[in-house]
Amino acid sequence: MKNIFSKILSITGISLLVLLSFSNQANAQRFRGKIEYYSSVFPSEDGKIKSINGTKIEYYNSVFKSEDGKVKTIGDKRVEYYNSVFPSEDGKIKSIDGIKIEYYNSFFKSEDGKIKSIGSIKFEYNNTGSQKSDGKVKSIRNENDDSESEDALDTYYFIERLNCQ
Repeated sequence: MKNIFSKILSITGISLLVLLSFSNQANAQRFRGKIEYYSSVFPSEDGKIKSINGTKIEYYNSVFKSEDGKVKTIGDKRVEYYNSVFPSEDGKIKSIDGIKIEYYNSFFKSEDGKIKSIGSIKFEYNNTGSQKSDGKVKSIRNENDDSESEDALDTYYFIERLNCQ
């Protein structure tokens, strides 16, 4: 009788835990705020997000194709891009608020052009010859537990989404 009772309690506990985690995820995905968009004569910014909850977003109006229309600043964070002869890094984010971003320039197709590091965060990719795993992330290490690098990593993915508008 004790085993049955403890199993019911553990199943109930697990079920409640799963339901609570789903409800927390649903709340985290909800956005309540104000988004403004540019109405501009410059095609590089027309229709793009101008601000989110008062945080201003600016875009490059540049002669360089590698940066034209891409995010220049988010609030007080400045974003720079590579103007490079290497196709693996040309037009990719070079730094976010002074935190350097590097990319692999490799003869291995599985890692060429992929992120090598963001500040003290290092990325490694599988290069085993297997179609299923080649080019997939093998490890991500924050060597110094650097919170600024972690913030830059989050900002990097946000900028990539904005640049795809």
